[in-house]
Amino acid sequence: MDLLLVASQVLLGTVFAVAAFTKLRSRADLRAFASSLVMVPERLRLPAAAGVAAGEAATAALMVVPRIGLVLGGITLGAFSLVIAVAVRKGVRVSCRCFGPSAAPLGGVHLVRNALLLLVVALGGTALAFPGDPPGAGALAVAIPAGLAGAVVLIAFDDIAGLFLDRTGRV
Repeated sequence: MDLLLVASQVLLGTVFAVAAFTKLRSRADLRAFASSLVMVPERLRLPAAAGVAAGEAATAALMVVPRIGLVLGGITLGAFSLVIAVAVRKGVRVSCRCFGPSAAPLGGVHLVRNALLLLVVALGGTALAFPGDPPGAGALAVAIPAGLAGAVVLIAFDDIAGLFLDRTGRV
């Protein structure tokens, strides 16, 4: 189970770190993300964007304390999913800026990605419930690359899904 916990921590920590980095790497990137928050009043968009990015960075950093990091990750992903679902339901067409510039509008693909990330949170939490010995070097040599590979797939998830979906989001 500790292998699963480490892989979950690495995957979620990487996803949240990349998400925060793509928003905080420059003022222009933070402003571009803020402009995508169309459901937030305009005067509050920049502070909201900074808050989201700071929350993502904190979640990534707190993955070293899995009981806190996993809970914060679950809450954050739940909130993101709720916002995406509301935007989709209201017909709001805005590009996903989860991991930097993207032409893909928020939609079902992003809800699926968040559901997969929530599954990783749940798996990590399950692993916490059944503690074992600390993972050895061999387990870490498997868990860390597995977590990184999973993170890469989930970060690029909307691009990967775009290979199989038409412009309307259908297979």
